[in-house]
Amino acid sequence: MHDYLLMGGYAGFIWPAYGVAALVLVAFALDSWRRVHQATTALRRLESEVAAQADRAAQAGRTAQPGGTAQAKGAASPGTPRHASDGNKAHPAAVSGKPDQPASDQSTVGS
Repeated sequence: MHDYLLMGGYAGFIWPAYGVAALVLVAFALDSWRRVHQATTALRRLESEVAAQADRAAQAGRTAQPGGTAQAKGAASPGTPRHASDGNKAHPAAVSGKPDQPASDQSTVGS
């Protein structure tokens, strides 16, 4: 056992290196725990703010939208896609499947 602890005469270099490595690992673990704790606290705070905002919007007769905006019930948000039957025409590139070729040229492809 004594020979193992001496590490072939290099114990003065090896054991401090193990100690420094152990300290770094413990420091990383503590820092990770601290950051998780901070993130959890921030998440709880944000969730309570969003819930309070949704309650205020519901009391005002409006629906709360992501990003902190409120909008009247039944109105489509700017990012909501409309159905094709609403008169929303698809982009020609989406129909042809090729970004540089309009849909009207699709009949001439391969002719």
